[in-house]
Amino acid sequence: MLQHAIGSCWPWVLLVITAVVVARILIAISGAQWDLQRLRSINRCQEGSVQSLAFVLTLPFFVMIIMLIIQASQVMIANVAVHYSAYAAARSASVWIPANVNIFETANRISSIDLIESTSEGSRYRIAETGDKFSKIRQAAVLAVMSQGPSRDLGYTLDGDGNLTHESLSLLYLGLDPESISNGLISQRLRNKLAYSYANTDVDVTFWHRVGPFPTYQDPPLQETYLIPPHWEEYQNNELGWQDHLTATVSFNVPLLPGPLRFFANGRQVGEPTPTDSSGETYIFPISASATLMIEGEKPLITHWQGEF
Repeated sequence: MLQHAIGSCWPWVLLVITAVVVARILIAISGAQWDLQRLRSINRCQEGSVQSLAFVLTLPFFVMIIMLIIQASQVMIANVAVHYSAYAAARSASVWIPANVNIFETANRISSIDLIESTSEGSRYRIAETGDKFSKIRQAAVLAVMSQGPSRDLGYTLDGDGNLTHESLSLLYLGLDPESISNGLISQRLRNKLAYSYANTDVDVTFWHRVGPFPTYQDPPLQETYLIPPHWEEYQNNELGWQDHLTATVSFNVPLLPGPLRFFANGRQVGEPTPTDSSGETYIFPISASATLMIEGEKPLITHWQGEF
């Protein structure tokens, strides 16, 4: 990040050098002479013009320091929000995956999965970014970082699920603060923050399916031995295993304050354009975080044996 910061600051250093050269030329043209004795006593001078000059000279640096503190605080708060977003996504996945949503996504099944790694100990799969269950997982991640989005309109739009979420948030806000009904900007600002978060949040969900040796279970009535969990071949092609470890990775483009603080925008090589969001109007600071949980809810592993004794 330091290399990127230095690369972004050189235009401002050039600007300062140019300003000093121009000031020196103006001093030479005006015929002013250096008076070191008067310069040493300037701090004791009580004339208004001198104090105004000191204020003008120090104000830009003071404002820069204040903006630097604010920006650093926002990045740290966003870092906490992104880590919570990863946990929210993993928690949502561990709850929604065992649920029955539709005929294609029944218990422990999700839209589709792709094999990305296979070893003698198990296999790692990536969940495709489609289906109702993944939509719920992504929505949980987006809502967790929504507070970090800008409230101004950057041209982003919402689709079906986003519109429903916006309506719910507007009603919730109105319920918490009934007097806000007189402020027509609140709903639009909520929409802007939500639309930015949807467009600048990426969610990657993978899970690790371990292979044997597994403990066995003896079914007394049938006197048969079962593996816990059963072999992977017994699963559906889009089914996750019993208590598989699921990892949710969330990446969010944190919007930065305008101006010279763009050196916070990392992830680029020196000389390349400063990264911005897809609207091209906001400098961004990408942050990623991961969280791992086990899938909750246990699909029945053994069909309940029924019979007369």
